[in-house]
Amino acid sequence: MYCVNCGKELSDEAAFCPECGAQQGVHTPAAPCTESSAPAAQQPVSKAPYNTVCIVGLIVSGISLFLNFWGIVGIVGTVLSVIGLIGCQRKGENGRVCAISGIAIGAFSILYGFFSLI
Repeated sequence: MYCVNCGKELSDEAAFCPECGAQQGVHTPAAPCTESSAPAAQQPVSKAPYNTVCIVGLIVSGISLFLNFWGIVGIVGTVLSVIGLIGCQRKGENGRVCAISGIAIGAFSILYGFFSLI
């Protein structure tokens, strides 16, 4: 019989392949790999890039917690985060969590700034 993983010839009683260590089971014996039966090369998986506007919106919203100026910095952070979130959805980019966090922090900062005026 042959190894189900690497195709090395084994004895019929072998539970593990001495070459690759793969467990042999009740699988049908595999033929040894040849060039014609080798799997095709896989394409590398590319990750989607992060949306920069989402990250900038989160940073500005975070800064607004310390430099509020009556909620103006929070408004800028929230607007940037919303623009970044829309860009993430349109382009399929990463950064939704950063954008949503920026919106939440910016909204809190806006409310805090509004109530500090009263």
